[in-house]
Amino acid sequence: MLRSTLMTLLAAVMLVAGCSEEDNAIRIGSKSFGESRILAHMMALVATEQGLPVEGVVEYENTPAILEALKRGDIDAYPEYNGTGLVMLGQSPLSDGEAATALVKEVFEPLGISWRQKVGFANNYGLAMLPDRAEELGLTTMSDLVGRASEVTLGIEDDFDTRPLDGLTPMVQRYGFEFGSVQQVPLEDRGQLYDKLLDGDVDVIEVYTTDGQLADYGLTLLEDDLSFFPVYELAPVVRMETLATYPELGAALDALGGRFTEEEMQVLNRRVDLEGRSPEAVARDALARIELVASGAVEAEDPLRIAAPPNLADSILAGTSLRAVRRAFVGREVEVSPTHTPLASVGNGDARLAMVGAESFFDISGPSPRRLTEYESVAAVGTNVVHLIAQSDAFTSDSLSDAETLVVGPEGSSSHQVGQILKDALGLGAALAPTDASSAADIVAALDGANQVALVMAPLGHNPLEDAFDDSGLKLLPVANWSTGANLVKYPFLRQISVPARTYARQFTAVESLSSQVVLAGPAPAAEASTIGEQGPGATAAPSLKPIPTSTVTALAEGISNGALVDPVLPMAAAFAPELPEPAAAMNPSADVSILNILLVLMFVWVFWLYVRRDIR
Repeated sequence: MLRSTLMTLLAAVMLVAGCSEEDNAIRIGSKSFGESRILAHMMALVATEQGLPVEGVVEYENTPAILEALKRGDIDAYPEYNGTGLVMLGQSPLSDGEAATALVKEVFEPLGISWRQKVGFANNYGLAMLPDRAEELGLTTMSDLVGRASEVTLGIEDDFDTRPLDGLTPMVQRYGFEFGSVQQVPLEDRGQLYDKLLDGDVDVIEVYTTDGQLADYGLTLLEDDLSFFPVYELAPVVRMETLATYPELGAALDALGGRFTEEEMQVLNRRVDLEGRSPEAVARDALARIELVASGAVEAEDPLRIAAPPNLADSILAGTSLRAVRRAFVGREVEVSPTHTPLASVGNGDARLAMVGAESFFDISGPSPRRLTEYESVAAVGTNVVHLIAQSDAFTSDSLSDAETLVVGPEGSSSHQVGQILKDALGLGAALAPTDASSAADIVAALDGANQVALVMAPLGHNPLEDAFDDSGLKLLPVANWSTGANLVKYPFLRQISVPARTYARQFTAVESLSSQVVLAGPAPAAEASTIGEQGPGATAAPSLKPIPTSTVTALAEGISNGALVDPVLPMAAAFAPELPEPAAAMNPSADVSILNILLVLMFVWVFWLYVRRDIR
């Protein structure tokens, strides 16, 4: 009996010891957005580097949840902002970082929570807009937005709506906003706010100032001129009980102090939020580069390039393409590379994709345009418009047929190609004057005499064009008589369009013109390859390049929000082929099935004969 009791006690002691060892493992918490995940993994990595037992990173959906988990002891540490810490304990937020840190340390100490050294950057709240929309409404500060708030839709993440002192309600009260409507997304999906902004679903979004998307999409950050938003400097917070158990943990976390700037954090956030990289891998790489962990730095992979004409590379269509490509090629850095011959860049391997107008798929060097099959469309992006621009005082006519010179871009560019098409289709006597212009503004600036017209291919309302019309006496000429003759059949990739009145300064009436669809293009299957003429992209598709996989094509098409279909006159990826119904089953079955059918028929005949025979008797 005594032996049995001793064995039971020993087993209980061993069980408690085992549970204690497991429970004493350090658990790091994270909020459900990229920056918090990156810093949480940094904290776990520097602790592990010191030989401390780290169980892993636990994610929480919002600030109240993770703070409560820390107080209860469910986690031992997590990255937090001093401004957020003050707000969560009902303190007035401060704009002075040092004062905020001193106060937050004081108010958290009674909770048994220690604030460690600041990592080195502040990630403040802000309101951001597309530059065009901000300029249209005349907004540079948040106070400017007050008078126009009823005209706009605000996008926020749900955590911002619940914050008691620095969230939506106190911001509205401080500034006096009355927004037309407000849309919310979950905190873990806050990247959708940028999608909504770029898609035009919202006009203003709540952002973090270290978001990689701000610089990537060239957004306008409205000035917080009333200093409503407090400073949010990040630092690790840790339970004092855990520090007593593992004194080395404090020094490990303090090693992060002052090591990262706001600009550096934007780069790290971009790798996670826009390129789809693992937060742990990004954290390890960053720490290895500053030698806080022994290994883990990775060589940067060459970015995936999208070749595009300068006017498209500098347009909102480039942002649409970047988003779609980053979603489809998860984990890859993506950039737009300006060039006048995008398909040639794909052909020689300098770019994986090209963003081009429909005209780029056709060789016009012969009597009739020939469709190039070395490349195929993988997603529809938007529309390019033919802009015929003249100086009002130097070109008194409103007819393109009176032009003596047609100023276009470099040979091989879309502008040069469409200029050749217009000369042929409309019988123009104007001479083409190619320039080395790298932008729409450069082509317009090349107008230096009478009877000259500049031809610019750009999206409708392209910013540089709007600026050019604002600053000088320019006028937009129509493309007349396009539907006469065989133009609609010969050049089906150019569609007639009407430029609405007041699209540009001093344009008081609608102007008839032409447009071409803008698509993302990649190499087509090698079996369809052919030689490209001198007036085409200038190179055949490199044999080493493979077509974009069907799954990626589908992801690209789904990632571009306008949902437009590729123009049927263009070569397109097999993923766009219509699904045909399954053919009917063959009328002639196999031999086995035929024999079985015969046997069944004979059986039914025999049963019927037995039935008839009984009646006869």
